[in-house]
Amino acid sequence: MTDLICWAVGFSILWAGLKFFDDEVIVIVSLLVGSAFVLVGLLSAPTPLQIGIEVVLIVTVFHICMECMGRGDRA
Repeated sequence: MTDLICWAVGFSILWAGLKFFDDEVIVIVSLLVGSAFVLVGLLSAPTPLQIGIEVVLIVTVFHICMECMGRGDRA
């Protein structure tokens, strides 16, 4: 349950920092604090959920890398 609370707080801070603030320092601080809460939520999550999230992230990054390589100039 702690992981869900940390994720909710973290993603809320990330959203609020990007949506409501114009000052660069406040945006950077809110992104760092929000990311820290999301990371703590991930660390306190059960192991199967951590593995599932990691697999999804790896597949997503691999797909993005393949798209970028496909668009590159191979001349």
